[in-house]
Parts: sequence; structure tokens; C-alpha cells
Amino acid sequence: MTPALDLVLARVGGRTVLTRRRYRWPLLVGRVFDDERGGVLTVQNSAGTLIPGDVIRQSVEVVDGGVATVQGQGATTISGTATGAEAFEDTRLTVDATGELWYVPAPRIVTPHARYRQELRVRVAPGGRAVVVDAVVLHPECGNANFGSYASTVEVRGPENELLAVDAQSLDAMPAARRAPSAYGTVYLIGLGDAPSEVSPRDAYGAVTDLPNGAGWAVRIAARDGGALRTALDEVLTTVRRSGLTVAR
Repeated sequence: MTPALDLVLARVGGRTVLTRRRYRWPLLVGRVFDDERGGVLTVQNSAGTLIPGDVIRQSVEVVDGGVATVQGQGATTISGTATGAEAFEDTRLTVDATGELWYVPAPRIVTPHARYRQELRVRVAPGGRAVVVDAVVLHPECGNANFGSYASTVEVRGPENELLAVDAQSLDAMPAARRAPSAYGTVYLIGLGDAPSEVSPRDAYGAVTDLPNGAGWAVRIAARDGGALRTALDEVLTTVRRSGLTVAR
């Protein structure tokens, strides 16, 4: 199946640019804007939602000294029907020994009856850096009677495609605890040297865990709602940038 997104970003003439840009519906890609850290690219979902049966395959590579932030235009809802099929996103991220990628899509919002699954594979060569966000929000109208399912698998691989770490989570029922968080996120830090010394987002729970085989770290966040989760994610990303764990090129 032809990917809905196939991008390569590299440093050319002193700035990060797209050297390959292929996309198709429902995704749209604009131009690369410059900021103090490198190039910033926004990927838009023209429908604003994933519907039952959607299969979205994406590939993003950063090579040749590129420093890129790839972000979404806003939260994408996962729509569902009582008998609807699963929506699936398959994303491959590749960073060579000279590249740096910040992959920060907005949280997915799981609505009643929605069934969603994603597989995200990150391949970073020694010397390269990647910061990857995986986040989901349960819609306030979701309940025990109408909740579908959510599953996410993140793989971290080495330069020879060897598997270093797998982080998987799934949910097929609403959390039973009273006042349980309804928004969850993980920030994966790969190839960045030391872990953040302190992660304490406001209005959210946060913790740092090691990934196996020296693959990096995962900063885990649980928040009461999508607004609190977005704030916590921003705080973590700002902490990582200010800590000097990444070096602008």
C-alpha cells in the first residue's frame, strides 16, 4: 500500500529542507519554517478525524545534519460506530547519525465506540537524536457501555534495524478508579545522553523510566483531561530543550 506520507528532511545550504515530499489524502504537508532549533513542519489531516477502517501509513526520515520538528495541526479525533472497524496508523521514523527529529503530533482523541491501534517504529543511528511523543485522550462521553479500544506499540531500533525496546499499552475498557486520569502521554528520548534530572509537570503525574538496552528514556504522563495533558507535554519538551540534552546544529 502506498504510504499516505513519505518525507525526507536534510540540511541543505545551512537550513533544514524537504528533499522528498510525497503525500496523499487525508494528509497535507506545507512548507518547512525556520526557528532557532531548525526546521518546523506541520502535517495536517484534511478530514480532522480517522474513521473506522482507515489505514494511514507514514514515513519520516531526517538525514545529513537535518534538525526537524514534525508536528500536527491540532488534535485528531478517532471516530467510531457500534460495529465499526478498527482505525490503524503505522508510522516509521528514521534518523541517521547526524540528524535530530522532534516528532510531536497532537494527542489522538478516542470517541465513543472508536477502535484505534497504532504502531510506531523509531530507528536512530548512533549520534542521532529523536524526541517522540505518543499521546491519547479519552473523550468525556466515553463510558463503560460505549468504549471501544485503544492500543499503541512503540518500537525503538538500532542502525541495523535490531530491536532495542518495545513499549506497548492497550485499553479495552474505561478506567474503573474514581477520578482516574483520562489523558495519557509518553515522551521518548532516544540518543540524548543523560535523562532529565527532574520531571514534575503541573496538574499531572509524571515519571521517567529507562528503556532497555540503553535505548533511551520514556517520560510518562497521566492527566485529568486533554488540556492538562497538552500543558504537561509542553512542560516536558521545554525541560528537555533547556536541559542541554540536545544541541542545535
